[in-house]
Amino acid sequence: MTEENNMPPEATIMEVHHHAHDPAAPHHKKNWKSYFWEFLMLFLAVFCGFLAEYQLEHKIERDRAKKYMYDMVENLKYDTIRYNRNLVNNEAIGKQLDSFRVEISEGVKGKIDGNRLYDLWWKCKNYNSVVFNRTAITQLKNSGNFRLITNNVLSSSISDYYERKITASEEAEEKLRRSNERLEISSARFFYYEPFDYLLSTETTFNEPIPDSIIATNKKLLSSNPPLTLLNSNSVDLKLLYNDIAMKEEAMKGYNAFLRWARATAIALMQEIDNEYHFKK
Repeated sequence: MTEENNMPPEATIMEVHHHAHDPAAPHHKKNWKSYFWEFLMLFLAVFCGFLAEYQLEHKIERDRAKKYMYDMVENLKYDTIRYNRNLVNNEAIGKQLDSFRVEISEGVKGKIDGNRLYDLWWKCKNYNSVVFNRTAITQLKNSGNFRLITNNVLSSSISDYYERKITASEEAEEKLRRSNERLEISSARFFYYEPFDYLLSTETTFNEPIPDSIIATNKKLLSSNPPLTLLNSNSVDLKLLYNDIAMKEEAMKGYNAFLRWARATAIALMQEIDNEYHFKK
């Protein structure tokens, strides 16, 4: 039996442990290439993670911008429908205003057709205005996400429509509103509402046709015998009424022109948005 075999187990373990830490024991030292490759692999891992996160964030923002633009197109479609409907109605009222002026001119000359004047007054009492849908642009700006529109030309077109064209249209509508109020006040000096009291017994409704009974009553009233008469037939006062009618007609034509201008911009803007985000199938 050798001396090594006669050694207790503890001594053997301690001997092995001693040799493991022996400075003289051989070991492999890393060179600069090993450190370089480790650094490169770590860098690539971090960089790829960054790229993946960046692409994900970019996709999220792109999808969010597309949703805003989809909503904006829906708003623009709504505006366009309103443009079309209100322009048709306003142009019809404008023609009545023109006839109203002509009839007042005849009245100044002493040729007063009371029923005709009442008919025109009734048809020219109101006007139609566009209430623009700003839901998408309001959300886009309030959320601070207007920056998501990365196409500078498109973002400029959006600003031009909402900050310039709509603003100009609303200012023109305000001028028309004031002209309409002035005409309402001056008309009260000439037209007596009592013949139309039957209208006060009918509740106002929206998006519903006027009852046939009201239309029939109105026609019967405006063709009555004896004819309807004006409260005032003074020629000077009629000339002042003529001026108020003319100012409303001028304001309405100006408002209509701004609506057509804004409508053309809305249609072009929808096309720009579609070119950028490809909503059409």
